[in-house]
Amino acid sequence: MKGFTTEAKVGVAVLAAVLLLTYMTFKVGGFSFLQSSGYRLNTTFGTASGLDKRAPIRIAGVEVGQVERIQLVEGGAKVNLRIQSGVKIRKGGYAGIRSEGLLGDRYVEIVPGKENDFWKDGDTIPAQEAQADLENLMNRFSSIADDVKAVTSSLKEVLGSAEGKQNLKEVLENAKGLTKGINEWVQTNREPLSHAVTNFESFSSSLKEKGNQLVDSLTRMAQKMERGEGTLGKLINDDEAYNKLTRSLDDLGNSLKGVQNLTAKVERGEGTIGKLFTDDTAYENLNTALEGLSTTLGRIEKFKTWVGFRDEYQLREGQNKGYFSIQLQPRADKFYLIEVVDDPRGRVTEETRVITTDGVPSTITELRTQRRLKFSAMFGKRIADLGLRIGLVENTFGFGADYFMFDNALRASIDAWDFNSVDPEAKRAHLKISAAYTLLKYINFEAGYDQILNSRLNTVYLGAGLRFDDDDLKYLIAGFAGFIR
Repeated sequence: MKGFTTEAKVGVAVLAAVLLLTYMTFKVGGFSFLQSSGYRLNTTFGTASGLDKRAPIRIAGVEVGQVERIQLVEGGAKVNLRIQSGVKIRKGGYAGIRSEGLLGDRYVEIVPGKENDFWKDGDTIPAQEAQADLENLMNRFSSIADDVKAVTSSLKEVLGSAEGKQNLKEVLENAKGLTKGINEWVQTNREPLSHAVTNFESFSSSLKEKGNQLVDSLTRMAQKMERGEGTLGKLINDDEAYNKLTRSLDDLGNSLKGVQNLTAKVERGEGTIGKLFTDDTAYENLNTALEGLSTTLGRIEKFKTWVGFRDEYQLREGQNKGYFSIQLQPRADKFYLIEVVDDPRGRVTEETRVITTDGVPSTITELRTQRRLKFSAMFGKRIADLGLRIGLVENTFGFGADYFMFDNALRASIDAWDFNSVDPEAKRAHLKISAAYTLLKYINFEAGYDQILNSRLNTVYLGAGLRFDDDDLKYLIAGFAGFIR
């Protein structure tokens, strides 16, 4: 560097150091002068506490992007997610804020869904609310510690005196006597207690297996009631439903007054019923009509009748579908089946609403399902071990077939109905296959595959139920009447 002065050389060295330091700062900090490639998704959390700009976005533990922007909007914090190009995320999932360990930094985790479509640039992905952070937990622990300190201070004041020590001594003596009595009672009742413990272990095991399902069912029921869905939900949240119930009770009171007036007229021999009690001719005519009715009922009594109910648990949706059925069989090869079905997907409606994000309106369509009672009425024909059915199946035309084995103990069935469905997720007919086994004549166990032709609704289900014939019903009704008397 001939011709450069010492000052110039020092200036060049300082400039080079500044440029190198600037480059390393942007490199380490992850800054870029150019817009990063990829596409943007939006989501809104109730709170974005601890989440920083340029925080990583991960799917299954793999980083696929960074947080681009966090801004305050009505109802929470809107977060812009920059996703790397080439990363496709299926719809149907959600985004949530997670922490790296107990005290680690926050990041956004995306859980992909199972739909065939993918999120595109500008789409809004649903958010899962963040879990409780460490600061809230520490505040709770601090409050608990203060309560414990206050309790121990009170105990010190009570037990520190001579009277307190004497009372404590008496309590310990009483506890000693109590434990001695308990020990003697346990020794005397050791065998019954052993049976009780065994039964409790069996119950707790069953509760452990099905407890989560029970809690989920109760949670969904409570949420429906809070949203005002169903009869009980409307009664709690809808003033109009409460008013209707009040008016119905008033009408019932008026009806009871009318019955009281009618009874008084009968006692005075007024009207048709009153004359029936006082006029012999009316009594003879009624007796003749009852004899004719008795003859008709005698013919109906020849019908073989079955009454049953069963419940199906759909594994995919976690829903229960109930059935109440009556089967009338005038001949061995001919029967009529009537069913009332409690369908969790009884009514499906589309709700479309428009939301505005950053001044840009977008249309969102949501599906709402409501539980509804449906009706089935079918005519059946039995040919050897094969049974054929046709008629009304859950409010639509349908047909089915049954094949019986092992003296009717095992049955394999196929049913098809709802060929013109209005359900947006059920474009094809409702097809169902099942297998049922009858144990001890009354108990039925069933398993099958429902909605085979509709990929978004198909599910495996398990079911069980009870079934009684007319002789069993006579015994049950007679026993119930005797119990009431």
